[in-house]
Amino acid sequence: MRSKLARCLARLFPAGWPWQTTVEVTLCALLVSWCSAVLGFLIHFDEAKIPLYISLSQHFLDRSTPIAPFAMIFGRGLLGFWIVALCLVLLPLFHYLWHWQGSKSIYLMRRLPRRGELWRRCLAGPAVLLALTLLAAALAVLLCILLYQTLTPAGHLPENPWEGIGGILCWF
Repeated sequence: MRSKLARCLARLFPAGWPWQTTVEVTLCALLVSWCSAVLGFLIHFDEAKIPLYISLSQHFLDRSTPIAPFAMIFGRGLLGFWIVALCLVLLPLFHYLWHWQGSKSIYLMRRLPRRGELWRRCLAGPAVLLALTLLAAALAVLLCILLYQTLTPAGHLPENPWEGIGGILCWF
């Protein structure tokens, strides 16, 4: 099973490219981005809960004060994912330049019967990793939404808690 997956992944990258390292570095960057998004949200969420209390030492809640909307608390949580995505968008350029190194495999790639093989090897690997990045970002946002819903004290959700949620994709 492992060798079948390895062969499948190896076909997504240029011949001789250190694809294992590329995948490992991307997965580590996604893990760091995911943890920073969730932990950053939890820190900002704790700070947003402070105005809800009349007395912090006795934990008395002020019933008239709503918590900030989700988008304001989440803030720039997707910054790490944007950086990973930018690196993955630039990766096909390096894949194309890789074919011009050493034995100049660009000439062999151009003579292959399947004309699209060069572009498939340049674009397929980064596309799969970019899809994985989008999935990890979506899971981080969904977890933060779930935490927002469950950890907000009863009666303190604002009238429109999802106000501005579309903007979190654009925030840096």
